[in-house]
This record gives sequence, C-alpha cells and structure tokens, in this order.
Amino acid sequence: MDQSYTSIPKRLPLNEFLPINIFTEKDKKQSYDLKTEDNSDHITLSYQTPVFNQKGRCGHRKFVYMIPQNISRNQETFEVLGLLQAEMGKKQDGKIVFCNHEYQLNNKVLHWFDKEFDFPKDEWKWYIKVNINEPEGKHYQTEIEEKVIKHWIEKTGLSLEMAYPKRVSYIKNTKNKKLRFYDYGTLIFEHRNNLFSQVIKNLVRKVFYNILKYSDDEIRWFMKGIIAGESTVEIHKESMKYRVFITANKEKERKLFQACLERLGIKSTLYANYKTLVISKKQNHLKLLEQKLMTLSPKKYSKFLQMINLYEHFIGRDIWRKNLSSPWNKTNPFTISRIIGIHFGEPNLSRKDLAYVLGISKSVVDRTVQDVEKILTSEI
Repeated sequence: MDQSYTSIPKRLPLNEFLPINIFTEKDKKQSYDLKTEDNSDHITLSYQTPVFNQKGRCGHRKFVYMIPQNISRNQETFEVLGLLQAEMGKKQDGKIVFCNHEYQLNNKVLHWFDKEFDFPKDEWKWYIKVNINEPEGKHYQTEIEEKVIKHWIEKTGLSLEMAYPKRVSYIKNTKNKKLRFYDYGTLIFEHRNNLFSQVIKNLVRKVFYNILKYSDDEIRWFMKGIIAGESTVEIHKESMKYRVFITANKEKERKLFQACLERLGIKSTLYANYKTLVISKKQNHLKLLEQKLMTLSPKKYSKFLQMINLYEHFIGRDIWRKNLSSPWNKTNPFTISRIIGIHFGEPNLSRKDLAYVLGISKSVVDRTVQDVEKILTSEI
C-alpha cells in the first residue's frame, strides 16, 4: 500500500547514501576508507592515499569534499535522479558526466546541482557533440560551430571560459555530412572530482535499486526522468503499432522499470532477446498520459501526443480538460500536437512564424504553448 506523501520527511539525509570505500581513478581495484565528519549543515568527506618516492612510501595525500547534510525529497530531486540514472556516465572514472540534446533537461540537472549541492553551472566543463563527419570545408565548419555554441550558451547560461579547447566534436562512424537546420547537437557537461563523483553515483544507484520502497509519487517522478532519458516513441501507421520503448542494457534494470510501471498501474512487456521494455495498448498509453509520465522531454512528449491522437475515438480528451484551460478543446488535437512538436523542436522559430507556417492565428499558438508549459511545470 502506498504511503501518503504528506507523511514522508521532506529531506533525504545524504549520510544514508554514502559509499563505504572510495576507489582511485588509476587503480579501480584499490579502495580506501571514506571518513566522515558531521557539521551543523554539512558533512566533510575525506580519504587518504599513500604517496611514494624512489625510496618507497613517504606519506599520504588527503582528499576532502563537503556536501550538505540533506537534500530535498521532492519531485525535482526524483526526476533528476531518474535523468541521472538514464543519462549520466556510470564508470568510476573520477568525474560526473551528463549529456542530452534537449536544453530543458540539461537545465533541470544544472539547476538541481546548484540548488542542492551549491555547485553552480559556471563550474562545469563542457563541449558539444554533433552527429556528422568533421566538415572538410573550414567555412562550413565555422558556421556549424558558431551556430551550436551560440545555441547552448544562450539556452543554458554555461560559461564560455569553461568550454574545452575543442568545443565541438564530430563522429566518424556516420554518413551524415550536413547538420540539419534545427539540430544543435548534444551538450556534454562534466566535473572532475573523484570523491564527489562517487558520492553522486552511489546516491543514484541506491535510490534506483531501492526505488520500490518509495511512495507511488516518488516512483512516478523517478520514472519521468527515466522515460525522458531512455524512451523512444514508435508510430507505425501502416501496421497500427503504437509503442513506447524504454531501453536498459541490464535485465535487472529492465525488470525494475517494469515493476515501477506495474506499481503505477501500467502494464509492459519484456522480450528475452531485446534490451527494451515495451509499453503498448491504448489503455497503458492513456495511463502514461494521465499520470504525465511523458512530459519531462518536450520532444518525446510531442511525438507521444501525435501517437495518442491517432487512436480511433480518442478518449483521452477528458484527461486534457482536467488540466488545461477551457479554450483548449476548441483546437483540433492534431494541430495541438503539431504546435507542440514545432515549438519545442525548433526553439528559434517565433510564435508568429509558427502560426504562419501552420496557417492558424497566433493566439491559438500562444494559448497552446502556455497551457502545455503549465503541464510541464505542474505537480501531479
């Protein structure tokens, strides 16, 4: 039985999520005891490693980091922990790495670290990866790099001085030669601190593998982060296959996702030879819609709405009417999904131009965007 969220403490004590040992970056098999010292508002963490010279061992090197005693136990924290489970590097490589191509998700993670750990965005190192070969022409390369750097600086407020010397990287194993007009690549930001990295990774791991012990609300918020990072939406009109996939390499992770969805009343299917969890059938998709599990990623949410609107005798409109202002249902659902898809997929296109492209009034665009943004930011 779900515990009422109002009776749950509103803070997570971080001393319950600390690792016992700290591994070094160079030798993953060697670990050292983590020592803690509680202060009024913070916990001081430290560990020591031996230092050697030509004659042998000559002392110790001490590493120290301070973290807050507690972090907020709320929707934002569980959504970000889900995003970190989905998109953060898991290797014990001495750094925290997060990457995503949607600025809304990057900003959410950056804001959370600033708010909960007092780690501001201008201290993250970063670069951008684009899914094309490195251009042969210097003029086109300069054009691309100026475009994507400008986009991410404007959308996230990251410090240009903290960018890596090679601010934009390319990939070799692709046939793509040109960057699509509304493609700005993937932002990758990271912070190198071995102690802080292992603390955060241990926090995410412990919450994830114990997620079924939390309330239904907290499971729902966590799964919103997972779905934003690891899901894809399939729309196959010819065969009428409408599905949501959640990817995870490890079977135990897929089973845990399945158990979380089951707790929320959503059925899903695991296939032995695939690394995806499949959510199919209209009743399950409508529960995803009703519980706003798809809303964290604007792009995926837009495609999900397109899929929902393809169902014959779409019965989800009553769900929308509960959450949106009354003028919403005067607009065709397909038009709504197109507005959302273009608005969030092409953020540099003004609402006036968007209305012109769709052949509708700007007031319809304004009302639709405002109502959807209320959903994206509201509590369940």
